[in-house]
Parts: sequence; C-alpha cells; structure tokens
Amino acid sequence: MSTIGSVTDSSSLFQAPGSKETALGKDDFLTLLVAQLQNQDPLNPADSTEFTAQLAQFSQLEQLTNMSEKLESFSSMAGQVERQSALGLLGGEVVVEASEFEVYGGNQTLGYRLDAPAEEVTLYVLDSKGYNVATLPSEGTAAGEYFVDWDGTGDDGQPVAPGTYSLVAKALDEDEKTVESTSLIRSIVTGVELGDAETSIATAAGTFSMAKVEKVGLVP
Repeated sequence: MSTIGSVTDSSSLFQAPGSKETALGKDDFLTLLVAQLQNQDPLNPADSTEFTAQLAQFSQLEQLTNMSEKLESFSSMAGQVERQSALGLLGGEVVVEASEFEVYGGNQTLGYRLDAPAEEVTLYVLDSKGYNVATLPSEGTAAGEYFVDWDGTGDDGQPVAPGTYSLVAKALDEDEKTVESTSLIRSIVTGVELGDAETSIATAAGTFSMAKVEKVGLVP
C-alpha cells in the first residue's frame, strides 16, 4: 500500500501570511494530514510524536492566518478613522510639526517648540536653495511653543516669490550650545486628500500628512 511520508519541516509547509513564496494554506495542510492517516500502513502506523508535531504546526499556521486577518481588519478600521478625522478638520485650525511650507502670498503663522529653556532664539526662513530670505524675531525663550505671524516679506523689504520654503529655529543657551527645537506651522484646513497610502490635509501653508498634525482647534 502506498504511503505519504511524514512532513516535519515546518518551514517547507508554510510561510508567514503575505509571503510571496508558494506555500500551503491551513486547509491544504489539514487535507494532507487526513490523507496521510488514510493511506498509512496499518502494520507501520505513523509515529505519534511526528503526528503531534504536525498538528502543532497546523495550529501555529491557523493562528498566524487569523492574526494576519485581524491585522488587516484593524488597519482598514484605522484608515477609516483617520479619513473621518481629517474630514472633521475642514475649516479648523491645526498645528503641524513640519519645517517645509508653501508660500502663495499672504500671511503665514510660523512657530517653534523648545524642549528646554534657551538664552536666545532666532527664526530663519530659507528658500529652496537654502538661502536665508527672512529673519524673524522670537516670541519666547522658555521651554514651550511659540508662534509669530509673518507677512511674507523678506529681509530686503520685498515679498518673497511663491514657492517652497523652510523654517529653521536656532536656539542657544547661555553657553552658546544648541537647544533642541522643533519647527511648527499653524494654518487653516481648506481641503482633505484621501490617498490609498495616507490621508493628507491641505492648508494655506501647503499639504501635510495627518501624521504630522499635533494640535487642532477652532478658528477664533
């Protein structure tokens, strides 16, 4: 009577869910075990230890499959929640952790966050080539968040050209050592982009990922 040999190497039976390699699913694995029992030699039955190991492999495969399905479900739910949250921000004010922003004309609200007190803070607006076009006064030196309104005028007294700019906050302590700081942009949400990979919000200062949004609030 023909027999089906035992299978003990779990790596050859299945790969983690989502693997590009061809692999047995849990239904295929169970079918293989049943066929093995039906075709085994009655005079030389399958070793119980091997059979137990195969059942353990099947249980592990089923758990991995169920876990993968749950993760996909959670990911889908998280994406829906993010989209709904973004839509709820329309017309509201947000604070975004970002250094790059767009200038289309008009005022911008730029800010910074200090992780520790500083002796001196200066804000610089750089163009796409890294040249400083505007130097802005700081609003505070204690640890915390501060914002300043910028009318888009450069150090030469002329409005800067539309385009992409960067905000750099240079903070120094009393020993002239750098204090860690984070650039912030505050603006009004004018639109929402619902992409497949991520959800973004459109503002007067450019488009930002929802992951960059730190605070939300109502327009005064």
